[in-house]
Amino acid sequence: MKRIAIITILFLFCSSVSAASYFRARTIIGAGIYYSENRSILMIDISGDKSGMPQCASTRRLAISSTAPHYKEMVTIAMTAYTSQQNNVDIYVSDTCNHWGNAQDILGIKMGTIPW
Repeated sequence: MKRIAIITILFLFCSSVSAASYFRARTIIGAGIYYSENRSILMIDISGDKSGMPQCASTRRLAISSTAPHYKEMVTIAMTAYTSQQNNVDIYVSDTCNHWGNAQDILGIKMGTIPW
């Protein structure tokens, strides 16, 4: 019970810090890794409507830094989805551009029909 209460409190705290949303059933149409300031940045481009992206994401790309938790796992899933041309990729994003100044931050990624 304590565990559920702690998770709920953490979720509420994290939700109040910045909004988050999903891009659902997308295809990754471009991917690249860039090295800058002692960190790697994975940048991806996705198919479909991007009008809901924050203003800071002027390039309409998504990004995650190697300083983020689970970076390697997310790179693996993103690159697998890209090279296999998966068309059922869901990406969980924040409404910030902290990983790379002109690309929206990735918080999570999945492919296939597995639910979040």
